[in-house]
Amino acid sequence: MGVTHGKKRDLQHPPETHLNVSVMQMHKLEQQNRYWELQASLSQLQSEEENSNLIRPQKPLNPLTASKSHQELHKELRMTHKRVHQEGKTELQRALEKRRWEQRVKASRDQEEAKRSRSPFHQELLKRQQRLEKFERDKGQQREGPEFLRVKERLRRTAVLDA
Repeated sequence: MGVTHGKKRDLQHPPETHLNVSVMQMHKLEQQNRYWELQASLSQLQSEEENSNLIRPQKPLNPLTASKSHQELHKELRMTHKRVHQEGKTELQRALEKRRWEQRVKASRDQEEAKRSRSPFHQELLKRQQRLEKFERDKGQQREGPEFLRVKERLRRTAVLDA
């Protein structure tokens, strides 16, 4: 239990290096023998199978998956799936985006055409409408002035009306 010093430790554990080597060599030889035995038995089985004229059982073909149309459909699905993952968008999404883009282009063309082909009467109406809107804005800004000025104006009006 205590600490050992010196030669006593060497006497308790004799060197076993020559025994370990021989055990390892024997183990390796056994593994090699097993490997060669397995190889021999496999070659025997293969030669017996080749010599026998028995029909091996096979999985029956599914008529649906064996049909040409099904194979073509499956091939097309795989190709579209691959294309969708590469591009990141489905065909429907691309078609909808194209439609929206065409609608925007058409709307902008229509607006430009409408601006160019306005009659003089229509242009005068637009000018009048702009003047009215400007007048309304100016009037709204005057009302937004300080409250004491509005009260003072009301008092003046009442004073003038009373007199």
